[in-house]
Amino acid sequence: ILAQVREYQVGYRASTSSPAMRTILFCIASALADPCGMATTDPKYEAFVANQTKHVKGWVEVNLDLPPEERWAEIVAPLKEEIKELIDTFKSIVGKISKDLFAIIELLFKQKIEKLVEAMPAEYGAEIVGIAKATGLPVADIFVYNIAYEIEGACTSLVAQDDQGRLIHGRNLDFGLFMGWDKVDRQWTLTEKLRPLLRHVRFTQGGATIYNATVFAGYIGLLTGMKQNAFSITVNTRFDGNLWKGLRDWISGADRTGSFMSFVTRDAVMQDATYAQALHRLNTTKLLGPAYLIIGGVNSGEGAIVTRTANESLHLQELSTHLSMGKQYILQTNYDNWQKAPFFDDRRTPGQHCMDTAQEMGAIGFKGVFQVLSAIPTRNRLTTYTTLMSTHDGRMESYEQYCYESHCALWAAEEATLV
Repeated sequence: ILAQVREYQVGYRASTSSPAMRTILFCIASALADPCGMATTDPKYEAFVANQTKHVKGWVEVNLDLPPEERWAEIVAPLKEEIKELIDTFKSIVGKISKDLFAIIELLFKQKIEKLVEAMPAEYGAEIVGIAKATGLPVADIFVYNIAYEIEGACTSLVAQDDQGRLIHGRNLDFGLFMGWDKVDRQWTLTEKLRPLLRHVRFTQGGATIYNATVFAGYIGLLTGMKQNAFSITVNTRFDGNLWKGLRDWISGADRTGSFMSFVTRDAVMQDATYAQALHRLNTTKLLGPAYLIIGGVNSGEGAIVTRTANESLHLQELSTHLSMGKQYILQTNYDNWQKAPFFDDRRTPGQHCMDTAQEMGAIGFKGVFQVLSAIPTRNRLTTYTTLMSTHDGRMESYEQYCYESHCALWAAEEATLV
């Protein structure tokens, strides 16, 4: 059943001939039937702002003036047990999801890890070695941790413009589908193990903040980040028929001309000064695999969703175009935005419905976007955190997210047991 769902995700027609497949898809679709999903049980922005236990911990500093091997030590050393537990869980489960994934992990551990690290951009490889030293974990394990998002993920991202022309970039990061099931809490195991590692980080150089990011301690790439008065970036997973080919070729040494996606986004916030420069980088750099790269700027109309294969940009959806049509936002989940979302995982339609309502009410802002991202199914069992960013104000807020309601989507294991 899970293999058939994945076939649908990568663009092939999932077979619905079996009663089992029809039943699981019906159960999933039923959970997603509400047109928006906002409810009185949703997390409330004011309550989360006032409750420090809901905030992602931080701020902590990564000093880029330090040698790469030392930059993360103070952050990861106190979390070495949590990092080890996460990696052990990931390694124990990932091979059961797909024979292709198992082959990639098997291939990785057959390589000389020193050679793989040396093949990475110099400072990033050195940071991985430094994290391994600080936590006492094998370098190979930290390497696996840092390629995890190249393998799997979900997420919702949006860039919206309020009535005064100010931009808000919001995102939910979802991760851990099919990676262990906690029968007591009815949550995905890996998702639960990620939240304790969340940190707000300021990356500094010469005493000044270069950019801010929401990170999982020990993961050095950038999935959610902001450069004040310039741009913000988030990443969503995209599925296609070549999902893991580039990663497999890079590990084997067959082709290392592509770049790790989260290193490209980190390069952007470190090296690019403007929205236009960063957008060009995201649109043109060769990657290891497919992705949706979402970028927001500082000026009215600056926002885009870049739909990528490893080798090219397939589509550029720009906020300025939507504004000309009366839409004050762009929104991306994990399916190509010019095609219909699959009915068993349609977070796009409820998200758009909520954003349309927020626009009509003049409620686009941190509070309004938070409530959109907190509505089921946009908030689901895989959601680890919600981040809100304003490059103009230099404001970045992140909150841990959970979904314990009985109708939470993506996907309750009980739904599979019904068949």
